[in-house]
Amino acid sequence: MKKPALFISLVLIVASQAMAQEERYAAAFLDIPLGVRALGVGGQFTPIDNKDGSAFFWNPSALALIKGKYISTMYSNQFGSIGNPLSNYFHIGYSQDLGPGIGVSLNWIRNSIANIPLTDEPTGARGDYFRQIRAGILDNNGATFSNNDDALFLSVAKTIINIVDFGWQYFRLPIEIPLGVTFKYVSQSFGGDRRVSFSGNGIGVDIGTLIKFKFSDFVGKQLFGDFVFGVTVKDLFNTTIAWNTDLRTRAAIPRSLLIHASYKQPLEFLSSAIIVLITRDTKYEGLTSLGAEYRFRDILALRIGSYDRNLTLGAGLFLFRAFYIDYAYQSSELGAPHRIGLTVNLAEFIQ
Repeated sequence: MKKPALFISLVLIVASQAMAQEERYAAAFLDIPLGVRALGVGGQFTPIDNKDGSAFFWNPSALALIKGKYISTMYSNQFGSIGNPLSNYFHIGYSQDLGPGIGVSLNWIRNSIANIPLTDEPTGARGDYFRQIRAGILDNNGATFSNNDDALFLSVAKTIINIVDFGWQYFRLPIEIPLGVTFKYVSQSFGGDRRVSFSGNGIGVDIGTLIKFKFSDFVGKQLFGDFVFGVTVKDLFNTTIAWNTDLRTRAAIPRSLLIHASYKQPLEFLSSAIIVLITRDTKYEGLTSLGAEYRFRDILALRIGSYDRNLTLGAGLFLFRAFYIDYAYQSSELGAPHRIGLTVNLAEFIQ
């Protein structure tokens, strides 16, 4: 169990030096794709049949499409093993509609790392860090510290268009176009030892919109299903994280675009449907994700995807129209994350 700890130590050493030189990876825990269903289909999101409470993270405008009152929670080991993860990733949130075309949500995300070995500053060439750490040259008599990353989100969305008039030659079609905004408070801290006691925080804004319609309304046949195209601007004002270090370091989360599309094809002869998805994230060098979900009678879902060229798999079980249990897996050289989530629709109990 020593190798994961050594890996974390090296990452923190390199990250601390990189912070002074470059700010691009500020609050990197927010780059972890949220949601069990989302990870199962390649680390991406679709508002089609979405009830896992993750809309606020991917595209807040999708909250305008929800119907019900949902409590969602999720846990994942981030790399390492389930029994000894490198970090623990957690989410809990509440979402509900406030009437037709209006939705709100409140959410909390935490990523935490415990028992990080506290080492002396390495000497010599950077390539010599591993040798010094493994040899115990930099040990501080077993001293450790911890890292906690938290984010609170308040989101609201409203449908601004639900009918589009194509003129006398055509007809009026139900096309939903909502707008949404998320306000987020980000807090990061290192503690557990008086020599490592730093914290940083910041406030950011995400905005999003999408268009949702049925292909069948255009062609006049019920063979086709729903299509969604959405755009999210994350960290609209380049969210700044201000640290209380001696240098009063300020690091910015760069503004980025998240573009996603999904299509649901009903398979009535099988009492099921297939959803295919594609997402493009422009942050840093950019990342494209692909995924698909097979859903049987709103009882069972099977998922597959590709996130950063890593295979993802997932499954969902839906019980009594009120309980949604989801599982997802991601292949990784650092140890495969296993993610489980539970969503409860309180509307089935509260009328």
